[in-house]
Amino acid sequence: MNQTLSLRMLLQRKAIHFATALIPLYYHYSHNELAVKWVTVVLAVGFLTADLLRLKFSLAKKIFLNIFGKLLKQAETEHRLTGATMLFVGMAATVILFKEKQAVPALLFVALADPLAAIVGQLYGKNYFWEKTLEGSAAFYLTASAIILIFTSYSWWGLVVAIIVTGVELLPMNMDDNLVIPLATAFLLALG
Repeated sequence: MNQTLSLRMLLQRKAIHFATALIPLYYHYSHNELAVKWVTVVLAVGFLTADLLRLKFSLAKKIFLNIFGKLLKQAETEHRLTGATMLFVGMAATVILFKEKQAVPALLFVALADPLAAIVGQLYGKNYFWEKTLEGSAAFYLTASAIILIFTSYSWWGLVVAIIVTGVELLPMNMDDNLVIPLATAFLLALG
């Protein structure tokens, strides 16, 4: 991995992901599309605004780093948007562009499968492939498959999507997987 965080910091960082699972769970059980769109857009705009202020103004950066600095990866402290910002932008885009049937599992993939892959990879990962571990990828696939089976009516196609998105998550990309995972998942599910 290009940068590993301490397990404590990794768990604190991934807690944001796990907490965002409340959004697709609410969507799944309430079917309140408008509320979910508003919540995700407000979160995306709020985090994006804070990030842009941090990148533009030194005082904003100082305040931001005093509050969140220990949870950030090195690249995030200097010149790029944080993973949390990309997570909320990805969630908002997914909810806006896709129907509930595709958005709910896509958001659960990024909220549950992605952080579990990182945790398992850091704790048990021994077999590296690019910058990820095969153990982490296995955790991603198993979690994604469970999400498909529990929260969707997709059968074989949903499990194929879980395999494809596991491969996407494993690839070394210049794009943040918090943005790519939900959009790729929803897009592929929409094809099925």
